Amino acid sequence: MNQLLRTMLLLSLVAVLLLAGCQSAEQADSDGASTPPDNASSSAAAESTGALEPVHLKYYFFGATKPGDEAVFAAINAILKKEINTTVDFIKVPNGDYTQKMSIMVNAQEEFDLAFTSPYYLNYFEHAAKGSFVDLTELLPEYAPQTYAELKPQIWDAARVNGNIYASINQQIFARQSGFSINKMLADKYRFDPASVRELADLIPFLEQVKAGEPAADTDQLYNAQMKNQVFTYFYPYYEWESIGGTDVPGIASSTEARPRVFNEYETPEFKSFILTLAEFQKKGLIAKDALTRPTFDATKYAAAPIATLMPGIEEIVKKTHDAEQYVIPLGEPILTSPNAIATMTAVSSTSRHPERALMVIEQLNTNKELFNTLVWGIEGVDYKKVGDNRVESLAGAPYSKAYGWMFGNEFNSYVSGTQPDDVWEQTKALNDSATVSTLFGFSFDPDSVKAESANCAAIVNEYRAAFNTGMYADETEQKYEEFLAKLKTAGVDKVLAEKQKQLDAFLAN
Repeated sequence: MNQLLRTMLLLSLVAVLLLAGCQSAEQADSDGASTPPDNASSSAAAESTGALEPVHLKYYFFGATKPGDEAVFAAINAILKKEINTTVDFIKVPNGDYTQKMSIMVNAQEEFDLAFTSPYYLNYFEHAAKGSFVDLTELLPEYAPQTYAELKPQIWDAARVNGNIYASINQQIFARQSGFSINKMLADKYRFDPASVRELADLIPFLEQVKAGEPAADTDQLYNAQMKNQVFTYFYPYYEWESIGGTDVPGIASSTEARPRVFNEYETPEFKSFILTLAEFQKKGLIAKDALTRPTFDATKYAAAPIATLMPGIEEIVKKTHDAEQYVIPLGEPILTSPNAIATMTAVSSTSRHPERALMVIEQLNTNKELFNTLVWGIEGVDYKKVGDNRVESLAGAPYSKAYGWMFGNEFNSYVSGTQPDDVWEQTKALNDSATVSTLFGFSFDPDSVKAESANCAAIVNEYRAAFNTGMYADETEQKYEEFLAKLKTAGVDKVLAEKQKQLDAFLAN
């Protein structure tokens, strides 16, 4: 009798559990919500696309729109649909307008899902601190486990703001070494020694020779001024400097000193020399006269350009950019800093209705080689052809323009091309591992107590930056420079510097 009773109770319990499970499933269906995976693998959660409801996302990044974009994005969506039942609007924003446009969208709480961010574009530290991005600290290991496991904990620490991670780091070159590229044909023609270049001013004699000796139609933009970018920061690794809390707000420190002092980078001889040299460039006609209003620039006309990041295979990259063989001049030695480790990231907007699915897209970008190379290279037979197991060549007249692999996920999944060595990504990993590690590595600044002063200083930097970068102030540059520094003082730059120093001292003490 006891045995019979136990059996009946057991059957009753099973029936209750089954009913509860059915009701939970029905509730999930009626809510229209997908059940999150209960383990660390997003692929396990999507053994079939039927396990996930169809979702459509919006993904913003910078770049120029090209005729072949639509076909490539359709091919990518076919892969995403198959793998995680997801489609994505890939939305390009012109390079120079990206931060401004995205900041307006973020501040307006416009709904979107994914966006490129860094200390330089759509300031990661600022937007993480004010809640523009989803906290991914717990979500990354759950919905993008392979992406998370690929990087050392030390690298993830560079992305922490108040202890939390607010964007996925794109795997690429982390060590930074800056430099210049110089058109090889022109340098050889005018017998210019690239090794003589140690600073920006050293380019003037060469560029003047080209200006005088080449047709006027080819010399209207001999130097790449990158008017809206933080070009001065390209040279930080050379100076062994490191930005703190993004590049729009003054306040940096030495990467190698045991007890670094925070200082205003705009109040240094290096910055003053930088803007005075660019003013000379402008007066000599080495930078486009209409640089501030010109809608597009022709990179094939540049006789010289600054390079933010040297890396194995860089010669092939700059050759493609400028459509000509280039000399590459390195400055300083490679160094690993927090801003450089997080120089390219993908964030999930706090307005996203599907942050988990957005993380699954990030996982696909980092682990699905077919998807990644479609996004970078385009469609095989249309935009490129394979000339080896992992080597490709872009096709002449291809409708799709090769994208920056470092912008989207794990660049080490990319095909190689041209003069890049077959083991370029192994070399890149080795360089990352061997670079000098900054004293400040892992430090992140919390701007909350100087939020107003930081915003005011950033507005002033942005007010003057494009004109400084293009030398447009010409003979008035020194006067404008003093005016610029005075405005920063009024905006509260000293208070910002003091707070940065206070937080840095506390970090070093621990």
